[in-house]
Amino acid sequence: MHFALDGNPPGDFPSYLITTFSWRRFIAVSLWILALFLIYVTATEFSHLLGSGELRRLLFTSRPSELQLNRRQRIRELLRLSRLMDVHSINEFRDPTNPAHGQLIEILQPLARK
Repeated sequence: MHFALDGNPPGDFPSYLITTFSWRRFIAVSLWILALFLIYVTATEFSHLLGSGELRRLLFTSRPSELQLNRRQRIRELLRLSRLMDVHSINEFRDPTNPAHGQLIEILQPLARK
C-alpha cells in the first residue's frame, strides 16, 4: 500500500518487495495463525464430541460439590449403560421382572443425583 502511495511505478514492486520483506515476521505471523487455527479446530471437535452446550457448561459453570462419582467413574458407568442398551431392546427394560431392567436400575442409581 505504501509503495503505491509513494508514487512508485508498478514495475519496481518486485525489487521493493525483496528489499523490504521480513521473513522472520512472516514466519511469526504464520505460526500464530496456525496456533489459533489448531485451537479453534480442537475446541470445535471437543464441542462435537461432548454435545451441544456441554463444553461451555464444563468450562464456565461451577461444579456441584456433592457429585457422587468422579468423572472417570461416570464415564465407565455410561459406557456400561451403552453396552447394555446395545444388547437389549426397550421392551426388555420396561419389564420389571426382566434381568435387563435390574441391570439398568443398578447402573442408573449411582449416576442419578439425589
